[in-house]
Amino acid sequence: MHTISVLIAAFDARRWLGDSLDAVFAQTLPPGWRLQVLLGIDGCADTLDYIATASYPDLLIVHLRRNRGTYVTFNTLMQYAQGDLIARFDADDVMRDGYLAAHIDALQTGADLSMSWSIYTDEQLRPTSVVPALPDYRPENGERRMGTDGQFVAKRAVWQRLGGFRPWPCTADSEFVIRAQAAGFRTLVLEEFLYLRRTHARSLTTDPATNYQSDTRSRMRDLTLAYRDEYLSGRRPVEVEAEIEPEHVLVGPGPGHGLYAMAAG
Repeated sequence: MHTISVLIAAFDARRWLGDSLDAVFAQTLPPGWRLQVLLGIDGCADTLDYIATASYPDLLIVHLRRNRGTYVTFNTLMQYAQGDLIARFDADDVMRDGYLAAHIDALQTGADLSMSWSIYTDEQLRPTSVVPALPDYRPENGERRMGTDGQFVAKRAVWQRLGGFRPWPCTADSEFVIRAQAAGFRTLVLEEFLYLRRTHARSLTTDPATNYQSDTRSRMRDLTLAYRDEYLSGRRPVEVEAEIEPEHVLVGPGPGHGLYAMAAG
């Protein structure tokens, strides 16, 4: 039996998380595959309060006691991932039917890391050509015919080789994919619209602190490009020591409603 682990980082995600988790647990996997779903709550009491009222008996929750950002949350989740394949997914986006099956097929037939096309939606998951993060971009019916570094599935060997994400405020997923390519891993874009990409004001690409016009994203983008040249020339190793949050606790659904602590980090 093979396992695919879905890692979801959540901060201030109460409004979106149910849609995301429902779609993950509704995925149909090929014969011989099982699903592991890990949710990282990034120091957000409101999101933890929400999940305590939901019923996902197969969900493993990792609660970071302080807010550390998306990428430290993913690195922390990776400590508990059992999968042969690891999927990075966002708490405000929604997998369409066949998302995981399509990626499993791609990674079983030669690719090491796969991405897909997506559909931009409004907050109610209706396709939209209005993308607040990209005001000059007007995709017809929201259809984005490009791979998105932020949502990908990779073989476990990719994570083991690269070590994890850099603990940056943004763009660390793009930097991870660049390191994977520099390390010789094969990346593939699936030309299918496999997930809904919800647009809202609190996303990393829209928030003023980290949007495409921000100084922070500009600095991270420049650093990523500089690092890419160093990776390709061999002047900088592709491996990093993954930074995790030591102050975390594993929690799980208790009888009926509520959560209970299982172990402390």
